[in-house]
Amino acid sequence: MRRIISAGAQEISTLEPAANSPAGQVSNSSNQPLTRLLRILAATLLGTLILLAWVGLPFELPYIGYGLVSAFVFQVAVRPRRWEILSVALAACGLVLFDRVFVHQGSMEEIQTSICFGMLGLMSFLVLGFKAVWATGPELAELKSILFPAAGFAFFILGSQNSLNLAGLLFPQTLDLYAYTFDGSLGFQPSFLLGQVLKGSAWVDALGHFTYYGLPLAMALVYAGHLRRKTTDSLSLLRVYFAAGLVGYVLFLFFPATGPAYAAGPAFPNSPLSMSALHQLSLRPMAVSVSWPRNAMPSLHMAWVLLIWFNCRPFARWVRVVALAFVLITVFDTLGTGEHYLIDLVVAFPFAVAMQALCAGPARRQSRMLRVALVSGITLVVAWFILLRYATNLLLLTPVLPWAFVVTSTAISAWCTRFVVPVDVDSTQESTGLARAATASW
Repeated sequence: MRRIISAGAQEISTLEPAANSPAGQVSNSSNQPLTRLLRILAATLLGTLILLAWVGLPFELPYIGYGLVSAFVFQVAVRPRRWEILSVALAACGLVLFDRVFVHQGSMEEIQTSICFGMLGLMSFLVLGFKAVWATGPELAELKSILFPAAGFAFFILGSQNSLNLAGLLFPQTLDLYAYTFDGSLGFQPSFLLGQVLKGSAWVDALGHFTYYGLPLAMALVYAGHLRRKTTDSLSLLRVYFAAGLVGYVLFLFFPATGPAYAAGPAFPNSPLSMSALHQLSLRPMAVSVSWPRNAMPSLHMAWVLLIWFNCRPFARWVRVVALAFVLITVFDTLGTGEHYLIDLVVAFPFAVAMQALCAGPARRQSRMLRVALVSGITLVVAWFILLRYATNLLLLTPVLPWAFVVTSTAISAWCTRFVVPVDVDSTQESTGLARAATASW
């Protein structure tokens, strides 16, 4: 028996070199031309997509450029290689000049920040995409960690611009009068007051619009900070961003509203209705242009800014202070531009709390207080929708009632934030990563 086994082993050993023989190498090498061809096709497809994006996307719309630049922000966070970042920046500058001067026959004065950011994002997608086509091993995994979230983020921003008109097609009439009346029941119209401040100064107006449309960049910077941190699930942040957007779009169907700048028309911001006029106002759905987005209730803009603030908790104190300042600036921007009523921002707070709790990681879902925060946020949002739709006239009796509801809702939401935001804090690596991403992107 031993002789038979040893003889079989010898036969197997004589066959093993055949697998590693030149013939085997020829078999492997025969796949290389096919692999090379597939990579060439992938690179060609990528270049074609970038070309179509350059030709077809309206870069003059601020959200487009601010959404695409996320690729560059993520690149800085994950691959801080100076030569690579410098090459992307220089190529983007050349593309901006060629696009404005030669393609659109414009002047240098027509170059906008959103256009520069859009071209920067496109060149980052192009460079990283070409590298990913030919990369292997750890470098390929690193490039995927940038490209996949950046592509998802950009497509989400682009899709958001088109999906906002869905509510306009389904509901040509809006409930703006209900939100307008609630704001007036507070004793004044906050959006009209801040709108006058915004319109009274050219530089304040420009700064307000810049910070308003810069929301996608702020979202990308916080995600880039989590990418550099590498100790938290950075994809959970994208989940809460996307979940808030999808659920928010559904809520727009239940309470379609446009904002005071659209509903009041030329009367905004200098001619708000008086309290006596509000008492005589007949609350009913009003017809507005279907081209105006029904994105006022709740304010997704405010909800996303609050989520940014929540998820800056693991970073250094100064980062959290900046995030809180951004929240306060957003209150001014959303009201001053006339895109939102104050009640939109109030409802956005419990909505953001509910979304953060809903997208919490598996380990934190076992927390009883997290479930309390989730139920509290949902309950407040539903209660506000019912109150605004069916009891707005009652709030006109005295400003004490609406102010009491606003303070109570905000206080409960603020109390719930302690149970839904991340609690681990590191003031070194995380804040440095976020600062580098911010510095490079600006």
